[in-house]
Amino acid sequence: MIINSKSTRSPLLADDLLYVSKRHDDIRPYVLEHIEDLDPALDDIERGGSNTLILAGGDGTMQAAITSAINKRRFQNHPNYVALPCGMTNVIANDCGLQGPPATSLDNFLWRRGRGEVSRVERPLIGMQLSEQQDPIYGFFLGAGLFHKAVQFSREKVQKIGAKRSLAVGISTFSFVFQELFDDHQGPAPLPTQFRDEDGELIDRDLSIILMTTLNKLSAGIFPFWGGGKAPMNIMAVDYPRNKLLWAAMNIFTGRHPEWLPDAGFHSWKSDELRLRFDGPVVFDGEIFHTNPKEDLILKVSEKAAFLV
Repeated sequence: MIINSKSTRSPLLADDLLYVSKRHDDIRPYVLEHIEDLDPALDDIERGGSNTLILAGGDGTMQAAITSAINKRRFQNHPNYVALPCGMTNVIANDCGLQGPPATSLDNFLWRRGRGEVSRVERPLIGMQLSEQQDPIYGFFLGAGLFHKAVQFSREKVQKIGAKRSLAVGISTFSFVFQELFDDHQGPAPLPTQFRDEDGELIDRDLSIILMTTLNKLSAGIFPFWGGGKAPMNIMAVDYPRNKLLWAAMNIFTGRHPEWLPDAGFHSWKSDELRLRFDGPVVFDGEIFHTNPKEDLILKVSEKAAFLV
């Protein structure tokens, strides 16, 4: 079990999880004081022959652990993960992790596991490369444009006043995006973008926001994707400028997707791979990365992660 003490919502949470671990003989806990402690902990876990990795942290902790496991070819087979919602943002655990208070849900899970009463779910992973030469960073939920501004707003305002649960953060983030979409009809586009088409050509397109995920649900019950097909990566983009925002939002958030949405600048589709260029930050599982506008940002689904619930 990996416990990221820096990402936990409460200083007492790590102690609660350690108390639970002492009640079960086959749990080896590792408490991280710094993210740099992750690789040595995974080295030791791999030597111990474990096939299940409990991750107690936020989305960034889970992204780092899964990325290290894949890129460094850890474990003879891909491990099963158990996601505990212990961070400031817990979008991954909200979809495919244990629900409820972390210590209680972990204790219940471990007893259920002993009785063979657990389920296994899989989620495709988005592999993000900031350049062709870089190893992929693996995760589940990515956004740019107004989404970055919304995340910054959430961190600076909502979390500072103590509303640290995923529901509060999710509501504040999407509320900010909605407000900004109303206000972005003047001035430069929030996200001037180039998409690489099937022929390898770059196509210019001004966007307000772009989001993508391989999860089945996001925080606060909001899932602004409606594209058809069987590809694993859901993508949503809003053009700049866009029209009929209020009508579009009402339809999207109530599960209706009229034919005029693309003409109004609202697009959603599914894909296995996306290549694009823009100059600005991208938020990937709560972590902020910076693109190189002269190189393709490569987003490709080629791996999966399995979770026990």
